Amino acid sequence: MNYNAKIINRIIKQLPSNKNLVNSLMKVLSLSRETTYRRMRNQIPFSFEEVVILAKYFNISIDELLEIKEDNNFLLNKNFNIEQNPIDIYTGLLNDEIAFMKKLHVSKDVKITATLNNIPFRFLPYQLLFKLDYFHYMHSVGKISLVTSRYSDIEVPPAISDLHNQLASCLGRLDNITCIVDSMLFTNIIKKIQYYRRLRFFSAEDLQLLQSEMFHLLDMYENLLRSGTNASGSNYVFYYSFFNLESSLFFFEYDNDSLLQFWIYPENPITIRNNQQAKDIQKRWIDLKIRNSMLITKTTDIHQIEMLRSIYQQISELTEPEIG
Repeated sequence: MNYNAKIINRIIKQLPSNKNLVNSLMKVLSLSRETTYRRMRNQIPFSFEEVVILAKYFNISIDELLEIKEDNNFLLNKNFNIEQNPIDIYTGLLNDEIAFMKKLHVSKDVKITATLNNIPFRFLPYQLLFKLDYFHYMHSVGKISLVTSRYSDIEVPPAISDLHNQLASCLGRLDNITCIVDSMLFTNIIKKIQYYRRLRFFSAEDLQLLQSEMFHLLDMYENLLRSGTNASGSNYVFYYSFFNLESSLFFFEYDNDSLLQFWIYPENPITIRNNQQAKDIQKRWIDLKIRNSMLITKTTDIHQIEMLRSIYQQISELTEPEIG
């Protein structure tokens, strides 16, 4: 399939009439004239990095740039518009997740495997912890200042709060979920809360409310470990990795199809659907992680008890007076 031609034809449609295609490609991609012509003649394929640069520069989604029209395709189907309202980006993320969860609800033989080094609060029914995630995203894109803002002053837009509730409900009804977790699962969020506490971002009441939700979360986690099922009767299996996990990853298998998501940045997950080789590589990586892990569901292993006790202690310390 000649993707070079697809890319060039789409850019021609976007290019102003007074602009030269070759000169524009040379400028945007920092290529020589001869190298540019080789891409136009399909002698050298555009690299993935070049496709991303072109998508950003010409304000075209990658799916559109490559003329991918399949409705069920989730492969990087976000528009790379850096001027887009961050709230719209966040809303789009949640809407996409809900649509995919609903697709899984009507699918057969669904199996979900996740490697988690952070807690995905968008999937969980904890409003204050989700609000902290929302703040962290808005702060990362420069829309909320730590200097002038406090946690209690921040309001999650009602539309986003509603989508969060829908997403948490959707995941709660899915079955056959395997999670591989590491020692940083709770520690990462606790460290984040401690960091913002040192910056006087939280009031004493904020910390108490967050601590209460963290205890509720720990109770839910312990119940999942003890019983292997959630409140809806969905089955969970947890493994504890002896090595810290590089990133949070979700591998969805359903209806003889599969989809892989890497969560590195909150608004732009890296999604692989059509590259079977890449999915096979990651599946082998997941299987290796399971072999290097210990089953902690439906056990009373001393390691599980010590892990839960350590998490409880860390949460308890959130409201203790700071030393110095």
